[in-house]
Amino acid sequence: MIHICFGLHDADGRYSKFIGTTMVSIFENTITPPPISPSVAVHILHDATLTDDNREKFSQTAEKYNQSVEFHNVEKLCPDEINFLREKLADKINSRFSIGMFYRLLMKKIFGCGKIIYLDADIIVNLDIEELWQKDLQDHPVAAVPEIEAALNKMIVDKFVLHTGIVKTDNYFCSGVMIFDLDKFDEKFFRNGVQFLIGNPKCESPDQDILNVFFSENYLKLPQKFDSFANCDRYWKLPVAKKIYHYAGNNIGLNLKDEYNRLWLENFSRTPWFNFEVIGRLGERFYMENDFDTLQTQLLIRICIEHQRGFFLSPADVEKAKFIFSIQDDEPIVEIRDSNSLTELFKKMSELHGQKVFFLFYQNYSLLRKTLNAHGFKEFEDFVDGRTFMTREQGGKWIPEYNFIRSL
Repeated sequence: MIHICFGLHDADGRYSKFIGTTMVSIFENTITPPPISPSVAVHILHDATLTDDNREKFSQTAEKYNQSVEFHNVEKLCPDEINFLREKLADKINSRFSIGMFYRLLMKKIFGCGKIIYLDADIIVNLDIEELWQKDLQDHPVAAVPEIEAALNKMIVDKFVLHTGIVKTDNYFCSGVMIFDLDKFDEKFFRNGVQFLIGNPKCESPDQDILNVFFSENYLKLPQKFDSFANCDRYWKLPVAKKIYHYAGNNIGLNLKDEYNRLWLENFSRTPWFNFEVIGRLGERFYMENDFDTLQTQLLIRICIEHQRGFFLSPADVEKAKFIFSIQDDEPIVEIRDSNSLTELFKKMSELHGQKVFFLFYQNYSLLRKTLNAHGFKEFEDFVDGRTFMTREQGGKWIPEYNFIRSL
């Protein structure tokens, strides 16, 4: 029997479908499904946020493929550990991270011993999971793919545990796909991990950083195919292959010309979560976004009647913006060249305050907006996000389609 574990905290009831989609991808690719007894047992570590409806859908998914699913309520099985976690890391849990990411750290407490695969919910298993299960851990407590390999050398290296030297970059692994040998885990692992986060509050990926701190010097390095970042494969224009794909960073979209989107959506469409309500909610989101865009355009028309325009953009985009926005010779352009460019923008906006509205073509618009607000400038009075009024092909701003999918 292959044992696979997920952690689940589902505050709005709409996250469960991602685990359900991963389950379908596993079952669809199980080469020899058993005629009588299951060959795969899925274990869901959950809390009180698991609804009866979602529980039933998980069960339906397993039954459809003649596999099994078991539910483990961590709040009932590990009350002391959960209370300890909520007490010590209340600021992180309430503001930045889902408590569900910590549930996998309780597998030793819940299962005691044995071998188990852990998967994140943003995973599509596009190969027979037996291939991963049969990996010999060679006396290592865990097996995982080094993140630099999972990301095809596009790994983000500005991580606290890396630049402080706590973990070596080449050893840092992605924790989205892991095999655990629970026999080699210390009983105090969970509390020791939480204590590490208390002492190192700058960790960006709490659960993954804990695992790396304890195991990065002693884990079996798996081939890239077992945890391949979909967005990186997409970037290098690699075709979909027999791999385990990790849609890290919410890289799931609705464009069916993209075969990685299609792969996820094909598996999602086979789940009980894909029904007529999904279509309705998707339509509602598009209506809402369309109305929002229309209101923004109306505001823009009004302020452009009352004000002239200014532009803040990179030198490479000047000619494109002149064509798209019909920029006139007397309309000021501040070019984004270096750190002094923001100072130049503030100066120019101050000189022309009340006279011009500036179109900002800045990658981190939300941060720039906060800075301008702090200087007394107001959005849709003194400045707007210029990328809002450009198409994707023109380099404009777009709302990640994952937001639509998440809300279904």
